[in-house]
Amino acid sequence: MCADIKLETLKYRSSVDGTYPLLADAGMISDGRPKPLLIIMHGYSGSRKDVTCDVVELAGKGVVAVAPDMRGRGGSAGKWDSGGLDVHDILDGVLKAVESYPEEIDARNLNIVGYSGGGGNAIACAVRFPDLFRTCISFFGISDYAWWYRSRGRPDCNVLMEQTLGGSPDEVPEVYEARNAIIAAGNALARLHFFWDVEEKDCPAEMILNFIDVYKKSGRTEAFIHVSKPGDIKRWRHGYRSKNRDISFADDIFLKDILDSQRSRPELPHMGRLVVNGYLVTRHFSVWIEDSKKGVVKGRVTVEYELGDEKPVIKVVDNPANYRVIIEDSPLKILP
Repeated sequence: MCADIKLETLKYRSSVDGTYPLLADAGMISDGRPKPLLIIMHGYSGSRKDVTCDVVELAGKGVVAVAPDMRGRGGSAGKWDSGGLDVHDILDGVLKAVESYPEEIDARNLNIVGYSGGGGNAIACAVRFPDLFRTCISFFGISDYAWWYRSRGRPDCNVLMEQTLGGSPDEVPEVYEARNAIIAAGNALARLHFFWDVEEKDCPAEMILNFIDVYKKSGRTEAFIHVSKPGDIKRWRHGYRSKNRDISFADDIFLKDILDSQRSRPELPHMGRLVVNGYLVTRHFSVWIEDSKKGVVKGRVTVEYELGDEKPVIKVVDNPANYRVIIEDSPLKILP
């Protein structure tokens, strides 16, 4: 472990339902110079301790690295809900880190990377928080939980999904609907990096290709694919860098974007249309399907918005299930 790296554990509270404590390990070279924040998300059945190696290595390369435990995982309180409020906890972790390290974090340069289920979290953040992160990096991630379930890439995770979400996609389709980022791909304003190996079986890459197809059809152009294959010197095989050291070499690819201080943070256009997967939080406003606000993240609606001089105007334009929709101020307004 690099002697120059400061390691701490943050404790914070969910701003939605008050779940406490939520835990995250933070690592940095504490020198008083503003650095990019990089959130590092563990896998579907893991905890923040699985990415300790990432925290140390990436902090040593010039970022403030923060690895949260998802609620109900590792040492964090609450009930894990597999792509539900646990994703909103990431937003709260960002705000806690910025508050805790104001001299160390450049709050205009926020980024996220994740593995497998954590790669799914990074994708979910790209569409649910479209103007929060500059860069979202997904290693063999999940863009559609119903598609993943039906692929049977991980039958053990299918059992977990049924237990956590209340059934299969056929039994609770509205719950899985909120966990399908593909239809919302056009929301994403961050630069996106996707890594996988051609022999990937656990999280088949077809669902990522489907996401990218919808993303490109929406007119977006900032998605980059990195696929390894037999014969390559480095392989992006499923797992953590602590077990597959090849993954460390991907840092040279995505850190270029994160450490580039000339890139501006994403800005929500003055007007547009956004898909709401259970909930949506921008720097200007938040939109919640009521049941999601109450803890059962489900459903999808579409809104059109216009950012006024005083207050944004938001209109629900597609709501076939007639969900009650709550429009609120944004917790992200405190960020620069």
